[in-house]
Amino acid sequence: MGEKVIIVGGGIAGLSMSLFLKKANIESVIYEQAPAFGKVGGHFVIHPSGLQVLEELGLGEAIEKNSHKLIDFKVMDKEGNPLFEEIEVDTEEEEMPPLINIARFHLIDILYQKVLQEGIEINFGKRLKSFKEETDYINVSFEDGTETKGKVLIGADGVRSRTRSILFPFPNYPLKYSGKWAVYGMVDTSKLGEHEEFFTSEQSLMYFHDNFNFFVSKHHPTDKEISWSLIVNEERKIPKKDFEAKSIEDFKADLANQFKDWDAPIKHLIVNTDDFIPKQLFRIDLMTKYSNGRVALIGDALHTADPNAGMGTTLGLEDALYLSKMLRDHVDHEDAFYFYEYDRKARAEKVFKSATILDNLQMENFDDYAFFGEGLNVSWEKV
Repeated sequence: MGEKVIIVGGGIAGLSMSLFLKKANIESVIYEQAPAFGKVGGHFVIHPSGLQVLEELGLGEAIEKNSHKLIDFKVMDKEGNPLFEEIEVDTEEEEMPPLINIARFHLIDILYQKVLQEGIEINFGKRLKSFKEETDYINVSFEDGTETKGKVLIGADGVRSRTRSILFPFPNYPLKYSGKWAVYGMVDTSKLGEHEEFFTSEQSLMYFHDNFNFFVSKHHPTDKEISWSLIVNEERKIPKKDFEAKSIEDFKADLANQFKDWDAPIKHLIVNTDDFIPKQLFRIDLMTKYSNGRVALIGDALHTADPNAGMGTTLGLEDALYLSKMLRDHVDHEDAFYFYEYDRKARAEKVFKSATILDNLQMENFDDYAFFGEGLNVSWEKV
């Protein structure tokens, strides 16, 4: 491919895609709508296959220095009673790496620094407006009036993907309320006082009660912060006046009060949270087409993975590697897009169904769930 690949979206999937394209000697340029990267967002769980993708980029050491291995879990109810025996992941590093928990801003920074090191162009403050296919290229326009053109366009612009909405306009794949809302938090551990030791052990804690689950864990070996997430099953969407328009302080106080009679000091954790991010969660139906013409989708723009599966970041990393690999191995972009969709679709379907394991805590038929990336070839080498 002589011409450049245009990547819309500079998140995990977009940055990773550009790095794999560089390995394939394919030029790419990233267009990111944010004015700059900063300390924003919550935390991610990354599964073994996602870690293998990052290893392929030579980032294993940087990831290890900036993440927490999830190898010791305790799953409890509100009284602190274990729901299962404590789960310790007995893993040989060289055979299968463990899951990790990592802050979004740490992972973004690791990838961004690698992008700068590789000399890949990234443009900030670029919100996609439209694109138009010509005979031999695609022309892309941004809301600031600038334009660019390239061989293909990759939409890596997240759940509310502008690329997807143009590529498959309504009524195809509309965003719909997922039946869940969530809160993501990060806490300075020095604010936890007598409860600091409870939350800063190597053990990761998961609580299940009625219609929600609560996860709290370290996300870095030395940062004086911990991260937590609450995912609530709520059939009807909450009115905006009681959610989006609600002040953070009121939201925080009301949420903390719901844990006032819990055995664990979660109320204290929430009250002292520094970065408090509430979200009503939206998704699209499982996509049957991953591309059209010279445009393909990756990551959350394609999958809108349910957070209960905990695999959104992992899927995006896998997509970036595999689509880059197909563009490397096939001269024709139509072939590359075809094999990307054909080879990835079963994996995406399995992940789509995997969220139910935490919706109902039914652990039977564990092989039906896509937690360990079995059967996925994450190697960059040619098959």
